[in-house]
Amino acid sequence: MSVSLLPITIVPVKMFQENQYHIQISHSLIHYWNIDLHIPHMLNIGRRSIQITIEGASITKDELFLSDRLFQECCLPIQELDFVASYSKKEHSISLGPVIGLMTDLNDKGTEPDFRSIHAFCEELHEVVSNMGGLFYVFHFKDYEEGRLQGYCLQAGQWIKSEVPLPEVIYNRIHSRALEASTLFQSFKNSISTLFIHLFNDRFLSKKEVHNLLYSEEHMQPYLPETIMADEHSIKELLNKHKSLYLKPIHGSQGRNIIRITLNGEEILAELSSGNRKEETLLFENYTRFSQWFKQQKKKRIFLAQQAIPLQTYKNRQLDFRVLCHKNFQDTWKATSAVARISAEQQFVSNIARGGEIMKPLKIFSILSDQKTAIQQLALMKELAVETASIISQKCNGLIGELGIDIGVDKNGKLWIIEVNSKPSKNFEDSDKRIRPSAKALIEYAAALSFSGIPAKEDY
Repeated sequence: MSVSLLPITIVPVKMFQENQYHIQISHSLIHYWNIDLHIPHMLNIGRRSIQITIEGASITKDELFLSDRLFQECCLPIQELDFVASYSKKEHSISLGPVIGLMTDLNDKGTEPDFRSIHAFCEELHEVVSNMGGLFYVFHFKDYEEGRLQGYCLQAGQWIKSEVPLPEVIYNRIHSRALEASTLFQSFKNSISTLFIHLFNDRFLSKKEVHNLLYSEEHMQPYLPETIMADEHSIKELLNKHKSLYLKPIHGSQGRNIIRITLNGEEILAELSSGNRKEETLLFENYTRFSQWFKQQKKKRIFLAQQAIPLQTYKNRQLDFRVLCHKNFQDTWKATSAVARISAEQQFVSNIARGGEIMKPLKIFSILSDQKTAIQQLALMKELAVETASIISQKCNGLIGELGIDIGVDKNGKLWIIEVNSKPSKNFEDSDKRIRPSAKALIEYAAALSFSGIPAKEDY
């Protein structure tokens, strides 16, 4: 079934009729949509619906004239705005969209709001929506109250806070796991579900959950390092087997608080990735001493233990790859971009937040092998990332539209899935592009979700 969508510009006009809730449409568009002017209609913008009357006017087909009052009722800035429009004869309604909200834990204490690490990315998303037609804004869920929402729209280069129409789609970019687990956020989620608002990437994924979901698929097991929940007994057993392990917080991110332990005779070397960019190294004379120290670490956070794979390196620095995957308008996963991540010197994690740097994967693969092998390796890596994203989105509750898949390559060229991130960083993509591929991909997916509830032509 296909949906009839048209680009439309809505134009604010002064109207002096008693009924301010009517709109003017060109005679050709009235004919095209086969509108009955004698009955009231609904105007839908996002989840905002207002009853209107329609009259014909000698204006261009791609314009709708709305009164200033109607703009205000729809919570829109009073200026010409481009949207994508559809008409349902069955519902007697005109729908304008998409209305997309990005939710994040922004800092609004200064004169300008600060969207933290995704500030520039929000500007890109705004530009993609503006070029396509629609409304994009950024908001904090604390600004939602009883069906009304305050958000930031980009106007003349400034993010202006005002009341906005409830969105059809919300992209969750909350940075804090604690905030996401809060009662206030859960209450907000419950409220928007009753309003049938799509929310995608609604939560962080734990490392344990990701491993279990992938391990449940037999064909994925060869790509997964051996992984178990970390306690004194399981660590000892796995360490004797593999000689080197990573101990990772199950709710960790950005390479923080990871411990790499290596068995050397009776001694155990422990390397810690701390909050700063300098790693700490501890040496324990035996496993008992290490175990006593690790008990204190377990009081702060839950760890899993993972086999340390001897991955390929670049100039004696740790190397892995981040593949960014997105769902498209056909609801299938695609690899949108990929980068090689190289650790800072003397670091065992390659995260950019820990001082790492990025390179193009083909360049790295070509240095480590040859051009033909490099092309094959990158294709296989993207294929593995897409399969990983597909499995996780199928098996998780809720909508997932974006995942960052971290993949390593061992000395034999074998691929390993290192981590999966539902809130991937926006600081590693190609900076030479004005609009990054992930910005276009996210808006494509959000637009598809927003129009998914619109009746197709067959239903008209």
